[in-house]
Amino acid sequence: MTTNPSTSRSFIASLFAQLSSFSAREPRTTSPNPLDEAPPDVKNIFLTLHCLFPNELLSALDLLDRQLVSRLVISSQPADEEGGLEVSRENMVYYVRSSQPTRPSRYAAAAGSSYEVRLKAWNCSCPAYTFSAVNTTEETYGHDLNVDVDGVDEGASDVVSGSKYGGLMLTQGAVPMCKHLLACFLSEQCELLSCFVEERVVGRDEAAGWAAGWGD
Repeated sequence: MTTNPSTSRSFIASLFAQLSSFSAREPRTTSPNPLDEAPPDVKNIFLTLHCLFPNELLSALDLLDRQLVSRLVISSQPADEEGGLEVSRENMVYYVRSSQPTRPSRYAAAAGSSYEVRLKAWNCSCPAYTFSAVNTTEETYGHDLNVDVDGVDEGASDVVSGSKYGGLMLTQGAVPMCKHLLACFLSEQCELLSCFVEERVVGRDEAAGWAAGWGD
């Protein structure tokens, strides 16, 4: 099936690769919006991303602005003699709190739900991502889901641009997306937005608690 160049993985990955090449500058004004003083090239990239993700980009930026994104760096080793955790940034997972509170029940008060995002696996636990993944798969492969994986490099980056857009997904066509996944990926690719993410170093037990829905 022919892929629209404007929605191909390589084209979008190149945009994020360009975005990651810009470093944050010392702010010259007191504006709370870091994009106000962004270089023109950065603003042009965001305008292009808004055309490509008209339903997700503004919502993703809103999640970051409201500081609803948490990044957990999971330690695979127990605490050392000084009580610290040995940290490897290869094992990270994001949790994005929903901006919509859930209804209270007879057993629990109303609370906002959280969605788990893994960028390397390119997955989000929200329903919107599931619908996007199904639609993208049907558009790319139709009803033939037999994908030849022989010779596929499992390095989680686009060969041309070096971007990690799409994670370990094999397709070079359209990649599924939701606002939670886009918010997390933007926080890694755009230094201007990294300050809006709360990062925690946790052990395996605490990470398991977050996965079970016990995170704060």
